[in-house]
This record gives sequence, C-alpha cells and structure tokens, in this order.
Amino acid sequence: MAGTYLPARVLDLCTASCNAVTGIQAYQGKKIWDETDSVENEVRGLTKEEQGRMWLWIKQRQSPSFPWQPFVVTVGAELLLRLPRDESSVMDKAYDLIELVCAKLENGTTFSSVPAVPKGLTWQNIEDESPEDDVMRVSIEVTYQAGPSCEV
Repeated sequence: MAGTYLPARVLDLCTASCNAVTGIQAYQGKKIWDETDSVENEVRGLTKEEQGRMWLWIKQRQSPSFPWQPFVVTVGAELLLRLPRDESSVMDKAYDLIELVCAKLENGTTFSSVPAVPKGLTWQNIEDESPEDDVMRVSIEVTYQAGPSCEV
C-alpha cells in the first residue's frame, strides 16, 4: 500500500527494501497477536529459506520549522530471526543477516526518489544475554531527513 505523505512513503521504501533481503518477510505496523499466539513459535517454525520476520513503523516524525527545511522521520523496526540448533555458526549468520538488513535501510540511493537521506541507524539485541530459545529479537531504529531540500 503506497503512502501519500512523505513519512509514509519513506516507510514504504523501508519495507520494500527489507523484503528484498532473501529470507526476511517485512510488514508495516506493529502486529497485534492474540493471547494464544506466540511470535517466537511462528519464527521457530520457519524453514531454512524463511529466516525471519520484521515489523516496521513510523516511530517519530518532526516537522520542519520552515518550509525549506526537511522533515525528520524515525522508523522503528523489530526483527525476529530463527536460530537453528543444528548449525555451529548460527550467530555469525544472524549477525550477517542483521547487517544486510541495516545496509538496505541505510542505502541512500533507495530513498532518493522520495527524497530522503539516512542520517543514522542503531540496532540492539532485545535480550541482554545471548539467545537460547532459537529466536533472536533485534530492535532497529533509523533516522531519515526527508523533503525537497535533501541531497544524497
């Protein structure tokens, strides 16, 4: 679904670029789960070809003070990755996949049609310790300057 306003168009491009990563299925908005559902169980049940699920949403939007200034749009995301127990280098592969997703979100040429310029990305493991339940949860936050005065 194509957004009309600038922050929604940035979110559309974020979702499309993350869906281009093999094995990741990205959705817009926070998914509301039934009490009987378990997001971890869904991710645990993924095949080797399907490596994870991702949800993206507009976390913050700051309007410009003057018409010639760009918007500041912050996109939040949660990435859940399947960690198969039968592989020894599973964490290396997970970190590589996280970095691939982050590279897609930081690629300035992807957002030049809006126009938007990535201005910073952070990610962190949601659990403080290493994942032991076959699922890794990662929180991602990326900030864009978007508007007519942005230059890539």
